Amino acid sequence: MPIIKYDYFPTPLVANKKLIAFYYPIVSIQLSGNHRIYFQPIKCVVDSGADFNLLPANIGEDLGFNIKKGEKVTHTGIGNITLVAYKHTVTLYLEGYKFKTDVHFSYDHKIPILGRDGFFKYFKKVTFNEKELRLELEY
Repeated sequence: MPIIKYDYFPTPLVANKKLIAFYYPIVSIQLSGNHRIYFQPIKCVVDSGADFNLLPANIGEDLGFNIKKGEKVTHTGIGNITLVAYKHTVTLYLEGYKFKTDVHFSYDHKIPILGRDGFFKYFKKVTFNEKELRLELEY
């Protein structure tokens, strides 16, 4: 089966008053939906702790969705912090592959996240190699 490999992406982080690099598994996707294509690549964190795909609402608006007409979903995260999102179906494009999936668009969240139900389930195997800082997605 084909395997797509991604190196983790370094991001600056302040820890104990020191600037360090923290590495995240990030993939670049494109979306279409509502008879439109979002042409800009969207850099998303692949998050095994996220149940669903969660993207900023402006991306859904650029696709022509009336965001608040989608099914309202409340997300609860670390520290019991909640945010409201709205579910819409899109086509996700990744390295020559595409699949229909649900995305939750939120006005309260700015970091694009790909989660287990809307992303992981489309792959035979998802491997986070923390030692080599590499993500592998097997179709």
